[in-house]
Amino acid sequence: MGSPLSPIIADLVMESLLDNVVSRLNFPIPLIKKYVDDLVLALPPDKVVEVMNVFNSFNENIQFTYEMEENGRLPFLDMVLVRQQDQTIRTEWYSKPMSSGRLLDFLSAHPLHLKMNTVNNFMRRVREFTTNLSNEAADNTIDVILKLNHYPAPLRHRLLNRGIARRTNTPPSDETQVVYKSMLFVNDLTQRLSKSLKAALPNVVLAARYEKTTKRLYTNTKDVIPPEMRNNVIYRIPCNDCAASYVGLTTTQLKKRISGHRSTINQLEELVTSNSDSPTTKFEIERLREKTALLQHSIDEQHRFNLEKTQILDQHRRQTALPILEVCHILNTPNTINKRSDIECLSSMYAGIFHTLHTKRSEVTNTATITEIPNSYQNESNHVVPT
Repeated sequence: MGSPLSPIIADLVMESLLDNVVSRLNFPIPLIKKYVDDLVLALPPDKVVEVMNVFNSFNENIQFTYEMEENGRLPFLDMVLVRQQDQTIRTEWYSKPMSSGRLLDFLSAHPLHLKMNTVNNFMRRVREFTTNLSNEAADNTIDVILKLNHYPAPLRHRLLNRGIARRTNTPPSDETQVVYKSMLFVNDLTQRLSKSLKAALPNVVLAARYEKTTKRLYTNTKDVIPPEMRNNVIYRIPCNDCAASYVGLTTTQLKKRISGHRSTINQLEELVTSNSDSPTTKFEIERLREKTALLQHSIDEQHRFNLEKTQILDQHRRQTALPILEVCHILNTPNTINKRSDIECLSSMYAGIFHTLHTKRSEVTNTATITEIPNSYQNESNHVVPT
């Protein structure tokens, strides 16, 4: 699902399946049509079960069900195949019984041209899928659906009388490159701005975006991930004995990274409390000093860090963005003990990100203490700083 290869692979599998099934049957199939995994077949009534068993024996993970025609009518895709008395087949536009008939409502906050495009596409489908019937029958179906979606009677009549206006989009010439810009849709205002912009900048096309999206209408139904279970985060560990703090990143779960810090701190404490002046002990302490700036601060200042008050500063789904975010937070967090070798060559183009981080940090400081993980970071991966 979601791969552009899915339709191609599905067609290849179905072609192989059909070749296998047809070769195993001892009688010809008069009619067989396929659209991806939907099939319509004409079979002798006493051969239906046999054909069904052959289809389902091809692969245990590919199992079919079947539907027989009733009163000469058989739904297939968006049509109903109707077998007439002379054994010819006509088609009608079809919607499932559970269908509500909802299109883009006329009263919705969308541009008028978008509503007209939706209606024109709907009318085209109904008329092209309906054969051997009068235009009046198809138009009645269209009128009922448009009325259900609050399209006014004068507009419905005008659309039905004029038919469907087919527009051909002429591709832009090589000399003019079309630029698309989005803008929040405000009824009447957006249309006026679009006309003014088209007159001043003919190569700029304004696309409307909408405030009432599904994400805004419905609350997040997923459980909140505990802070210690999150990955791809930038975190901050405060020092117990001074105002310093350590900023780091981890692509694994935060609790695993904190467990690693705790392990090295315990190892350092064992070496310090051993009171041994042996070269081996000194070598091990120097080795730990080079591991992280956290251990270096602990050795030089004889301070200890409070791992229980670890705070998530940021989170990003792309691991490649984490090093840049870490550098930005190091520069914007006061009294950090991190080494400066990784941030000396940072470009000034990130000044805007620094300002954003500083503003966010100020908001968090005003609403939460350092021992809390701010609520803005507890939402499901919503706090993302642009890079």
